[in-house]
Amino acid sequence: MSLFKKGLEKFNKSSWQIKLQLVIALTLTALLLIAIPTAAWFNYQRRIVKMQKIQSPNVLILSAAHREDSMFFNIDGIDADAEKKDGYGNAISGVDGKTEKITHKDYVFCVTGEAVNRFTIQLAYTTNNPFSYRVFAAEELTSEPAKHTGIEPDYVTYSLGNSMASGIPELSGAEYHLDAGSPLYYRIDSRVTEGGSGGEYTGRYLNKASGSNYATQTYHVDTYGGSGSSGYEKVHSGAEPVYWQAENVSAFPLQNNSNRKPFSRHFILRVEWEAGALDNAAKETDIVYITVKATS
Repeated sequence: MSLFKKGLEKFNKSSWQIKLQLVIALTLTALLLIAIPTAAWFNYQRRIVKMQKIQSPNVLILSAAHREDSMFFNIDGIDADAEKKDGYGNAISGVDGKTEKITHKDYVFCVTGEAVNRFTIQLAYTTNNPFSYRVFAAEELTSEPAKHTGIEPDYVTYSLGNSMASGIPELSGAEYHLDAGSPLYYRIDSRVTEGGSGGEYTGRYLNKASGSNYATQTYHVDTYGGSGSSGYEKVHSGAEPVYWQAENVSAFPLQNNSNRKPFSRHFILRVEWEAGALDNAAKETDIVYITVKATS
C-alpha cells in the first residue's frame, strides 16, 4: 500500500480536531509558498525604481528684473511729450534746434528656469495706440555705464527690492545675492545673435494683418461673432490682441543645456512709436501680456 493511501486512511480515522489542525497546517504552508516569491518580486521592483533616473519637471518662471516677484514688473504710462535727455539729465536738441521727444521706452523682465533647454516667449497686445513692440536679450550690470553729453542713455536703471519670485530655482554666484536697494543697470546684449542681430529676437507674428498694426480677421467672427465686411459690431478693432512669438530661445545663449542646469536670463521689452504719432490728450490704454513656455 502506498504511503499516500496509508496517510489518507489514517486521516479518515482521526478525530475531527486533528483533521482541522492538519487542514490549517496545509493551508498555511501553501500560503507561505506563494508569499515568498511575491515578496521577492515586490522587493525587486523597489530596487528597479531606486535605480531609475527620475526626470525633474520643467520649471519656468517669468518675473521682474533680477528674479523679483512679477508684481514689480510695471509697464507704466507713457508721456508722449517727455523730452529726450542725456545721462546727466540735460534735454537733447535735434538738428533744427528744437528739443526732441522720446520715441521709445524700455522695460526689463526676467525668465528663470530649471530642467529647460529652450523656451518660447509670447507677446499678446491690444492695438489702441500706434505702438510696436520689440524684444531684446539684455545683460545685467552692477555699475552704471558711461554717461555722455547729448546722447540718450542706452540702459535701464533698476532699484533692487527684496521680494524674490516664489518657487524660483536657487542659483549660486554673488550676482544673485545682492542687498536690497542695490542699483542695477540693464542694456541690450548685442553679443546674443540667436534670434536675429544686435541682440534682437525678430520672432514672428501669428495673426497680424499685412501692412497693418491690427490683428487679422481670420478667426474674428468665430471668436467674437458679428457679420458684415468689418465684423467689428461687438468688439473694437483695437481691442483684439495681436500675438507674437520668439521661439527656440536658449536657456544659455548659443549653448545646449543638456544637463538642464538652472538658469536666469534678462530681456528688454521695447515699446516704440513714431514721433508725433501719440497725443497725451487721447489717453488710450493698451494691455500687454508676456508669457513663456518650455519647448525642450
